[in-house]
Amino acid sequence: MDRRRRVWAFVALCVVAAMGTAWYTTTAVRRSAAAVTGAAADAAGGTGLAEPPPRPFLLTRSTLPGATARRLVLAPLDAPAHFGYVTPLTCERAYYAGGRGVCLVEVTEGLTIKYFADLFDDRFARLHRLSLTGLPSRTRVAPDGRLAAITVFEAGHSYVDAGFSTRTTLVDTMAGQTLTDLESFVVSRDGKPFRAEDFNFWGVTFAQDSNRFYATLATGGVKYLVEGDAASRTARVVRAGIECPSLSPDNTRIAYKHLLRADGFWQLRLHDLRTGADTVLAREERSVDDQVEWADNDRLMYHITGERGADVWSLRADGTEPPVLVRQYAYGPAVVR
Repeated sequence: MDRRRRVWAFVALCVVAAMGTAWYTTTAVRRSAAAVTGAAADAAGGTGLAEPPPRPFLLTRSTLPGATARRLVLAPLDAPAHFGYVTPLTCERAYYAGGRGVCLVEVTEGLTIKYFADLFDDRFARLHRLSLTGLPSRTRVAPDGRLAAITVFEAGHSYVDAGFSTRTTLVDTMAGQTLTDLESFVVSRDGKPFRAEDFNFWGVTFAQDSNRFYATLATGGVKYLVEGDAASRTARVVRAGIECPSLSPDNTRIAYKHLLRADGFWQLRLHDLRTGADTVLAREERSVDDQVEWADNDRLMYHITGERGADVWSLRADGTEPPVLVRQYAYGPAVVR
C-alpha cells in the first residue's frame, strides 16, 4: 500500500509539474507577443495594444525600422500617433473589409524576387496565397469581404513612367481564386464600344453593394474614371482626368489625385457624382501619391512619404482645416468599419 501511495504521489507530482510548465509556456508566449507590440510602440514613444481594437479602427503598414518594419498595425481612429496592435502579417500593400483581407507580399528566393497576394481572415491568419505577375501597387476589398481587386506593375514602377503596364484582377477571397482581369471587361464610352490595345486599369474602389466599382482606365495618354459592374463584366467611362479614385462611404463623392507636373506631383481633388462638380483640396499643398482612404463621410486619410518612410495624415473633405498628423511611421491607411 505504501508503494502504491508513493507511485500515485509521483504521478500527481508529474501532472502538477506538467500543468505548471504549460501555464508558464502559455504566459510566456502571451507576454512575448505583448512585448513585441509594446516594443514597437515604445520605440516611437507610445504604448502598445495586447489585442486588436474594436471597430472602427485604422489598419496601416509600419515603416518603423526594426522588427515591426512592414508589419500591419491596428489602432483606434482617435489613438495617439504611435499607439497600436502589431499583427503577424508583413505586407507591401494591404486592405481589409468584411472579415477578409489582402496582403501583397514580396518574397526573395535566392536571386529571384517573387510576389504574392495572401488572403487572410479576421484573425489575420493566411487562408490562401495567389501568385502575382508583377510589382504590387494597389489593392481594395469590397465591403462584404467576398471580392477584392489587386493591381500590379508588369512594366515600370510608377504611373509617370513611360511605357508602364499594369494588370488589375478581381479575386474571390472566399474560394481563394482569381476571377477575371479588368482588361477582359466590355467597356463603353458615350454609349459606344470603347477598346484599345494600350488599356491599363488601376485604383479600384468598391461601392456599398460590393458589386459596382470605380477605377482608373488609361489609354492614349488620357486617364478616365470608369464605373464597372463585376457581375456583368462591363464598364463605362464616366469622365476624363481622374486617377486613383476613392469612393466615399455614402457613395456620393470620389476623392482622387490629379497630376500637376510630369515629374510626379499630384494634387488632391473631389468629384461629386451627383453634380459633376470638382473641388481642389487646397489645404494640402504637398504631393499625394496615394489612393486615399475615407475615415468617414467628412474626412480623408492618406500617407505622405519622407525621410523616415511615411506618416498618415487626415484632411477634412470640405477643406476648412489644414492636414492633421494621424499616424507616424505608417503607410497605406485602411479604415475597418
